[in-house]
Amino acid sequence: MREKKIFRIFLICLLITGLHWQLVKAENYYGMPNDYLQYGAGARSLAMGGAYVGLADEASAPYWNPAGLTQIEEHQFLSMYAPFFEGVSHNFVSYVHPLRSWGNLAISDIFLYSGGYEEVDEAGNVLDTNQSIFMNSVIFSYAGRIFRQLSLGANLKLVHERVMRYSGNSQGIDLGLLYKPVDELSIGLVVQNVLQPKVTLIDDPNVYDTNVKGGVAFNTYYNRLTLTADINKLVNEKAYFSAGLEISPWEEATFSSLKRLDLRAGVNHLQSFTCGIGLKINFLSMDYAFNIHKMGNLHRFGLTFRWGSIYKARARPVLESGNIYWVGPSREPLKFIIEMPSTAINRWTLKISDEKGKAVRAFGTTRRKPKIIRWNIRDGKGKPVKDEYYFYEFTVVYKNGRKWIDRGEIRLLYEK
Repeated sequence: MREKKIFRIFLICLLITGLHWQLVKAENYYGMPNDYLQYGAGARSLAMGGAYVGLADEASAPYWNPAGLTQIEEHQFLSMYAPFFEGVSHNFVSYVHPLRSWGNLAISDIFLYSGGYEEVDEAGNVLDTNQSIFMNSVIFSYAGRIFRQLSLGANLKLVHERVMRYSGNSQGIDLGLLYKPVDELSIGLVVQNVLQPKVTLIDDPNVYDTNVKGGVAFNTYYNRLTLTADINKLVNEKAYFSAGLEISPWEEATFSSLKRLDLRAGVNHLQSFTCGIGLKINFLSMDYAFNIHKMGNLHRFGLTFRWGSIYKARARPVLESGNIYWVGPSREPLKFIIEMPSTAINRWTLKISDEKGKAVRAFGTTRRKPKIIRWNIRDGKGKPVKDEYYFYEFTVVYKNGRKWIDRGEIRLLYEK
């Protein structure tokens, strides 16, 4: 019932953001100085139609919504390579550094390069050959939680343009907000170029217009299905709408390893279809995005590295070989070595279940961090357990509401 209510809220937000989809379709969002900042960043988000303001939960967040950085719990490095047409390439790199209770910092760079041009004068005389165009924006980002459900973020952009032998620099500021009334639903709002960059190459400056974005994201089925929708309004241009989805048909979690397959699709302001795929293996994510353009097919490739989660916790059973624990006549307790970060906790639990998923034994308390948990190989009523497979789930809930779950498997064998 709760998820149905949340889904209704998402549908209402979707109708609001998509109200102008047919009536105010944007067709002239290009041909402006900040074109390259309209192309998107990150293969995952672009496979979802570029509807990412309400989600923004990985290292491309500085581009979509800097407030989304507060959702990142580990160090992340993301890179995207997007070959365009006629030798044009569009690239993005980003690094996120968590500061625990102080929020998150990030530095990213979005840049476009195109070469092989001839420079001519008004009379048509060739002045130089093999000239290039280079657009670059280095972004310094910070985000922090104002309340548990509300995050604010900001970008400082250092913009550089070089066209042929002319170049110029400027600065800009973006502001973002992310509100999560419940874990499954998030709402984002971004105002880009609150401080507008103005880059002068020859005479008149290129002014980067203010851009307002709103978005909503809905996660359900234990994060196996994600739905997103955005509306984007650039000053002096029509608003446009985008929507996307991500389905995870396969996920495997054992100990600290995570393997996951994601399928993605979306539509954007050109009413073109986008799609893509993502694979997560331990600390590495590989993403691919594809969409059809009137000039040809577009491909984006992304890699994301994750390490050093500030919330990572682990219950490591002391086993003799593999996942096997031999139970001797003395029935010595099975020890779980507990590894937890220094972050203040609210509570922790260790639940042990049998092959059928029935709870056998549970441990837990509030605030106090254990170093070792001992299981005497008996159930909650004090009876010895059977010789079979058992599964454990170690859950830590931190004071700021973050949660970490570590799972594993144990095979009990009784010595004869």
